[in-house]
Amino acid sequence: MYIPSKPAKYGIKLVLINDCKTKYLLGCKPYIGKEQTRLTAGVGLGHYYTKELTRPYHHTNRNVTTDNWFTSVPLVIDLLQNCGMTLVGTLKANKQELPQVKSKEDREPGTTAFLFTNEMTLVSYVPPKTKNKKLVLLLSTMHSQPTLGEKGKPEVIEFYNCTKGGVDAFDGMCALYSCNRKTKRWPLCVFYWIVNAAVINAKIVYTANLEKTGGVKVPKRRRFMLHLARAFIRPWAQKRLSSATLPRPLRTLIRTVCNLPTVANTQYPTGRVLAECNYPQVRCAECPRSTDRKTRIRCLKCQRLVCQSHFYPTCTNCLELVVAPS
Repeated sequence: MYIPSKPAKYGIKLVLINDCKTKYLLGCKPYIGKEQTRLTAGVGLGHYYTKELTRPYHHTNRNVTTDNWFTSVPLVIDLLQNCGMTLVGTLKANKQELPQVKSKEDREPGTTAFLFTNEMTLVSYVPPKTKNKKLVLLLSTMHSQPTLGEKGKPEVIEFYNCTKGGVDAFDGMCALYSCNRKTKRWPLCVFYWIVNAAVINAKIVYTANLEKTGGVKVPKRRRFMLHLARAFIRPWAQKRLSSATLPRPLRTLIRTVCNLPTVANTQYPTGRVLAECNYPQVRCAECPRSTDRKTRIRCLKCQRLVCQSHFYPTCTNCLELVVAPS
């Protein structure tokens, strides 16, 4: 899908619902197209997705805040009467259910008009200090009084501004620290997004648990993601250590990342003692035959004899020595 007004202009569209306070992802549904949705649901797109995403919270007396893509009068009535939920959302001025009101040219900046029914409140607000007059329409089943805030702004708009940013903030967190990789496979692209969403939700739950216990510093999300990634790879990395064909640098790296002790084999002499062993002198396995260089130094891993030119002593802190007896 192509939406030029969005930061990600094209891709697979996902419709989200988030908690307004913690930004926790509560649900998600993919956009399947206008015609397909209308054939299966028989209602508008915003109506269908709002009702489906709020289904786990029906009859809980909760409120949902939506933008003008979702908000409609039939949706508001359906949620209130059949689902036990209230709604606060912006509304497009071209909705056929709206009554005739004064146009924005006939209104003074900073003025508010309220329209009431038995179940709904419609707010028409002209913001002050704007070059071009802009008419803001909000529909609410949560508010029933024409209350204004300290700055003369309607209480409905103040509530909307406090609760509207859950999805946008969640998208921003996904973009800030992302595990996305360039791919042409759309299932893999969706999987990357699922991983990003799962990490954010895990951080939110982890932070909430730490705040309950108290006295523990909450880590930054970047450090939390690093610890989480290491916790995921540690069991698989340790499992790879049992492979006899694993390259030594990779084996050492796994032990370093997993904080495992370096294992040194003590069945064979090392260091200065190795040069004094009573092995018979044999031609070096690495030198050309014409050199005919003899040695008693034996490699602890492959058991081949090598001369001083091909022997590099290394301490056990720098190199893990895993030797299998021949």
